[in-house]
Amino acid sequence: MAIFVIGGTGFIGTRAIRRLAARGEEVAVMDINPGAASFDDLGKQVKVTRGDVTQFDDVMRAMIDARPTRVINLSYFLGSEHAPHVAMKLNILGMDNCFEAARLCGVQRVVYASSVAVSGLQKHYGERLVNEDDPRHGDNQYAMHKIFNEWQAQDYRDKYGLSITGVRPVVYL
Repeated sequence: MAIFVIGGTGFIGTRAIRRLAARGEEVAVMDINPGAASFDDLGKQVKVTRGDVTQFDDVMRAMIDARPTRVINLSYFLGSEHAPHVAMKLNILGMDNCFEAARLCGVQRVVYASSVAVSGLQKHYGERLVNEDDPRHGDNQYAMHKIFNEWQAQDYRDKYGLSITGVRPVVYL
């Protein structure tokens, strides 16, 4: 059984896939731009297909073909300069397509990249460190989409029992 990675030819995906392959994992990758990265040196351990996460049928087809036990979604627009409709389609609908396809395919474990951007500016927390239980004060397109994704993941956990984890990478200065 494979790990299914959506958005696997991007910055994080190429690194994650190489690490997964080094651990001996079989990886199925779906990306709208499959030629953006090459995994030819990894042989049959990594299979890359073209698919658009904003199209539910693409996600279902690729997930059915991969028969994964775990899913990682890394497909996302970074930043807030994107046209609202285009960003919402990828960031919100794309994430929902990932969660729903995983549910329908019986995949119980989904991981996606969230962001510390959901917390907003440090001024909301004073001098103390921010933690996962703090209120979210994100105030731009990117942060608001990540906040919605976290709510959306909780809704899928509550209603369907899926194990969905949003990872918030932190950069220390």
